[in-house]
Amino acid sequence: MKSALHAFEIALEYATTDVERCRAWIGRATVKRIIDDLDGAWADLDYAAEASQGLLREEARIHFLRGNLCFPRGDIDGCVREHGRSLALARDACDPEQEAAALGGLGDGEYMRGRMISAHAAFSRCIELCQCHGFGRIEVANLPMRAITTWFTGEAARALDAALASVAAAQKVGHPRALAVAHHAAWHCLHDRAEWDRAWEHVAPALQCARELKSRRFEGEALAFRAELHRVAGRPREARADIEAALSISRETGMNYLGPAYLGVLARTTDDPVVFAQALAEGEALLAAGAVSHNHFLFRRDAIDACIDRKRWDAAAHHAAALEDYARREPSPFSGFFVARARALVSHGTGNRDPASLKELQRLRQEGSGLGFLYALQAIEAALAGENDRGG
Repeated sequence: MKSALHAFEIALEYATTDVERCRAWIGRATVKRIIDDLDGAWADLDYAAEASQGLLREEARIHFLRGNLCFPRGDIDGCVREHGRSLALARDACDPEQEAAALGGLGDGEYMRGRMISAHAAFSRCIELCQCHGFGRIEVANLPMRAITTWFTGEAARALDAALASVAAAQKVGHPRALAVAHHAAWHCLHDRAEWDRAWEHVAPALQCARELKSRRFEGEALAFRAELHRVAGRPREARADIEAALSISRETGMNYLGPAYLGVLARTTDDPVVFAQALAEGEALLAAGAVSHNHFLFRRDAIDACIDRKRWDAAAHHAAALEDYARREPSPFSGFFVARARALVSHGTGNRDPASLKELQRLRQEGSGLGFLYALQAIEAALAGENDRGG
């Protein structure tokens, strides 16, 4: 990235026309986005926009990159608006390559809205257009997000296959950013399937990609993955060290990207009641202020379990209701399962043992198994095992 940035700066120095200057600024912005200099990238795009009058392809690229910059900032309306404008300009310019990129950007916009089914459809259209025209690099960039949205739509097994295929594709073409996201996708699928050894296999490569890209956001994400695996393995000290490091990075780079999700992991990890309460309160405040959609799903899921672990039944029910409310615009199997699971476990935990309650736990055991949310079934299995012991 350092060499690429230097090359674009030389190009800008030697540029003699608006077209050349516009393209050099777009190139600088592209690099700065990858290394998380979001303000610098936005400033370069402002310069590029001044030089892009009448250059439809360049204008489409500028709006596309602006949409990408809106994503980590949690600017949902901006992301959708900029990618929509990019798509329209690409079609006006008869530029199917930029059209494919913009469709991927609209997938990001729908993802930010929490509309995972719509996001999956947009990423799929993007990939189909890429395959039709041979736009391999754009296809590789969007394959991991199609895998992630497949996971959110409740198809963990198919999502894992897609994630592993996207890892292979990114390695083949040398696309480190796509490779990082592909490892993220694979980790989430394997985590939910409780395949811990295989999940570990994606932590070190994700961290390596982040550091090669000099992407602090991605570095924090990989550290959070490692923290969660330490927690599951019963190593709370290591888990706390990693999640605190991830949070420190997030406070530097912007908490709206994954800060609430990290706070959910911290709430599950800590044995300090003050830290627990502060983590949940800060996570809720960040969600209310505006954060990328995955935080609503991941923070609420972990907050529910953190509260159930401590037998804070009312708090667990609160987080379930909040997740249901957020997902109401486009309910998905992910949100539906974790909301119903929370309510069933709260009902059981507060002493409800009627046949309907037990039947719901059994139904969720079957549903979760079909969706691939096997780790989440452990609490259900424990509740049903307790009932079997009582019956014996």
